[in-house]
Amino acid sequence: MSSEKILIIEDEEPISELIKLTLESGGFSNIITAFDGETGLAAARAQLPDLILLDLMLPGIDGLSVCRRLKHDDTTKNIPVIMLTAKGSEFDTVVGLDSGADDYIPKPFRMMELISRVR
Repeated sequence: MSSEKILIIEDEEPISELIKLTLESGGFSNIITAFDGETGLAAARAQLPDLILLDLMLPGIDGLSVCRRLKHDDTTKNIPVIMLTAKGSEFDTVVGLDSGADDYIPKPFRMMELISRVR
C-alpha cells in the first residue's frame, strides 16, 4: 500500500466513494474526503496531502476558486491538483489548467486511467 496522502474534494458522496475505492484498489490507502470547497481548503491546509482530486461544481466555493486559493497559498501551492469534473469541453479544460490544475480528467473517467494519472 502506498503511503501518499490523497484528498478528494467531491460533493457527491457516491462519486467520492467510487473514487476512494478505485484508489484503494490501486494501492492507495491514506485517503481523506471533503464534500464542499470550504472544508476541502481547510483539509488541504491542515492535512497537507500529496495530491488533491478536485471537482469543479461544489457547493459554496467552486472548484476553480478552490484551486486558485490553493495555488496562491504558500502552504499548499506545491500540492498537485487533478480536476475531476463533468465539464469536459476544451474550453473547460483550458480554464481548469489555467486556474492552476496540474491535470484535468472529465467524468465519466476510466478507473485504470485515474490510477495511472494519480501515480
